[in-house]
Amino acid sequence: MSLLAEVRDLNRRRQERPLPPVEVEHGPALPGGVLKTAAALAVAGLAWAAGSRTEVLPALCTVIALGLAVWTVLRPGPVPSHLAVVLAGVTLLGSSGPFDVAVLGIAPLAYLTVRLGWWAQHVGWRTRVETAAWGAAAGRDLVVVGATVVLGGAAWALGAAAVGGLVVVGGTALVVLGWSLLPR
Repeated sequence: MSLLAEVRDLNRRRQERPLPPVEVEHGPALPGGVLKTAAALAVAGLAWAAGSRTEVLPALCTVIALGLAVWTVLRPGPVPSHLAVVLAGVTLLGSSGPFDVAVLGIAPLAYLTVRLGWWAQHVGWRTRVETAAWGAAAGRDLVVVGATVVLGGAAWALGAAAVGGLVVVGGTALVVLGWSLLPR
């Protein structure tokens, strides 16, 4: 049998036996525009929250926060989110004392900012994202945020003691935690 005859035979058999009907159900969904807006607000909120903890150029931190938010709206992705996290970390270095308690609130916000930046990059303005898609990573996210807050709380509780060695141990623990949860 020639190739043309085989293609005709395949088309004939496909027309005789139609595909079965398929039903699809959609769960609750959120528009992609909401995720993109939330990512921009999280980036601005993170940069502003860290900037409000120091007296060093708070107006500059506000301008940078707004610039990062506009960047997130125009070109969403991991770069503005990670820059906001780095800006928050560098800004908190200028706060008073060896350990700023605001870190316990800023660390989960930083993680949320990075996750929302990822979602903002992968969805369109009119795309709908089912909430079940978030459930797949929710357990891992809660472990990361919970472990970070516990480590921060332990460092805060031990803040009265010498913290030089504890900073190294805490930083190493966070790097190991982050490395173990990264997909390979």
